[in-house]
Amino acid sequence: MSPASVVQKTDALASPRRERMRLVLIEAATQLFADKGVDATTIDEIVVRAGVAKGTFYNYFLDRTEIAVAVAARIRHELNAAVAEINDGITDPAERVTRGARLFMALIVTEPVPARMLTRLLEGSGDVQSATNAHLMGDLTDGIGSGRFNVPSLEMAVHVVTGISAAAMRHLLDVGAGPEIRRGEGYAHDICVVLLQGLGVDPALIPEILSRPFSLDGVRLIGHGRYL
Repeated sequence: MSPASVVQKTDALASPRRERMRLVLIEAATQLFADKGVDATTIDEIVVRAGVAKGTFYNYFLDRTEIAVAVAARIRHELNAAVAEINDGITDPAERVTRGARLFMALIVTEPVPARMLTRLLEGSGDVQSATNAHLMGDLTDGIGSGRFNVPSLEMAVHVVTGISAAAMRHLLDVGAGPEIRRGEGYAHDICVVLLQGLGVDPALIPEILSRPFSLDGVRLIGHGRYL
């Protein structure tokens, strides 16, 4: 085997190992950021939680800010994929928005650590240009354009959805969430009533929108490889 072939084989083997170690660090940081917040978490705490030497951290990330960006990107990717999955084939923007909101609330029951981190992300995601809002912006734009939503602006619509969703998730994290939340019922249903009211949906249409079948069975968080 030539020296070049040896290098290529070594790189091929090292790449999966590097990715696994990177994910170990991201998972540890996710748990700590969710519990304490980014600013209150130290790199020392991350490496202790990950069970690695401090030098290993710097092989993958420059500082705490860089790993925080990686954590946020991972959660956005997983949740955007999950929202796209549950909304596949759903054309009504009002239904799409409430299904996404109910998915987020269901995470309190099924994935509490990412849920806590997501709450922190939502609290800072009022910018309509935020990548966190990619799917939401499309649904809101469609709803405004079709007259389904009656709001002063797209920015205002984003604030309504992210603000109410973040407050709802924070409430459920504080008081606890029962199995009905996973089904989009109880408090989750009532929050979606308020959300649609805030978006200016005709009140007479809201009960029908929220009575449509909703299930998270088989929905997968892509990065975790787990099913809701």
